[in-house]
Amino acid sequence: MVWVEEHTGDGGVASGGAWDKLPTILTVACEGGGDVQVTMQSQGTEVAAFSVGCPAGTAGTGSVAMEAGIVRPGSFTITVDASSQNVRWSLTVTQPE
Repeated sequence: MVWVEEHTGDGGVASGGAWDKLPTILTVACEGGGDVQVTMQSQGTEVAAFSVGCPAGTAGTGSVAMEAGIVRPGSFTITVDASSQNVRWSLTVTQPE
């Protein structure tokens, strides 16, 4: 559904098209030293929040799997708050069938 190839520092994404009949998986990878705080909202309700350590020189990853129905149909937003503007991150949101 969503793929953010690479971003540096704070950022996020907004999307439409989530379906409540499928599970949703949010995965974040980062590197550069520090960490990122990740928050996902669906129709104005927080549905996921986690942090990922971002080592220097190698990738750190974090993921959350949500059962069908947690992410509501329609739009959602993901906010990534990086501890440093040098932290690089990418993310994916999928709904496997």
